Amino acid sequence: MAEAQDRLTRAEIEAFATALDFVREYAIRIVSIEPGEVTIELPFDKRFSGPPGQFPASMVGTAGDVAAVTSCLSLLPRGFALATLDFTVKMTGVAKGGMLRAKGRVLQAGRTNSVGAADVYVVADGVETLCGTVLATTRNFQIKPPAKTAA
Repeated sequence: MAEAQDRLTRAEIEAFATALDFVREYAIRIVSIEPGEVTIELPFDKRFSGPPGQFPASMVGTAGDVAAVTSCLSLLPRGFALATLDFTVKMTGVAKGGMLRAKGRVLQAGRTNSVGAADVYVVADGVETLCGTVLATTRNFQIKPPAKTAA
């Protein structure tokens, strides 16, 4: 969508993501960022577990949403931001392990809306096993500078 020189930097993308309270609360970290592709990791925390010792579908969906949406953010021009309009998660296996690793990618980058997908893997003993997939739609919008007030 945007020329490479007009896109957000890695630091700007990380700052956007980590400004979200839930990203910090769940200790989600961005592992890699390439134009149109983002990988994140989410460590297991029993406070957010579903079945004992497992990630519930809601956490698998959250990990996939963050990866898919952040991959869309990586293609937006400076001065734009985005928000998730919707996402769907499909569980493909049991999510039991030490962390989730979600690998997001852009399927369609648009000016108003974008669509991203992510494959979500549970990592146990260093081995990745696919446990879910996510499809997410974003609303992209231009950030308006604050209006100047008359003195």
